[in-house]
Amino acid sequence: MHSILYIGEILDTFRKRNLRIQVKERLNTLPEEFKRRASLSICQHLLRYLQSLSTPPSSLLGYIPQPEEPDSRPFYREVASLFPHLPIGFPRVEGEDLAFYRWTGRTLPGEAPVGFPTDPAWEIGSFGIPSPSPSLPRFGKDIPWGKSPLVLVPGRVFDRQGGRIGRGKGYYDRFLRDLRQKGIDVKAVGICFFIQLVEEVPRTESDEPIDQLITEEGIV
Repeated sequence: MHSILYIGEILDTFRKRNLRIQVKERLNTLPEEFKRRASLSICQHLLRYLQSLSTPPSSLLGYIPQPEEPDSRPFYREVASLFPHLPIGFPRVEGEDLAFYRWTGRTLPGEAPVGFPTDPAWEIGSFGIPSPSPSLPRFGKDIPWGKSPLVLVPGRVFDRQGGRIGRGKGYYDRFLRDLRQKGIDVKAVGICFFIQLVEEVPRTESDEPIDQLITEEGIV
């Protein structure tokens, strides 16, 4: 029995790797102008989704997009303007885990004409990813998560059943599992371009599902 399970895990890992490669090739074909327009549409759908929730989130936990990912920064700006009292956080890799720190609301990495790295609230973190300074208030320590945090989850591949493939490190799976095991009513929302959707994502016991998925075409 253990051998069968082990072989199944190997096959799932192989399938995930192939799906990552296939979707990356799709992403490489996207023109920059399409990505820009699609990203703005995703931000609009995200805002409508946030406003439609019957229970407002207690906090918003986002992430800084990589070049091949939808640009979610306009969404954070809009949320900060419309909901000034909603705590917004961004992740920092610390060991094997993600730690979220509160955004100051001043700048976001990549913004022109000034910003990162001139803003001391940001620095280069693990894997060369812009990350918040650990001197900022930390969620779960200095700031409570609240009863119903909304977590935006990046990924390379998604399906319509809550399946997701990230970059293989498992940071978000561990983070979501930890919050859920603590009884926190976290809502995980994936963001991607529509071409990142596949029929089915292989899942293992360590994979945490997302609750919602938003693309440039809306909620799927």
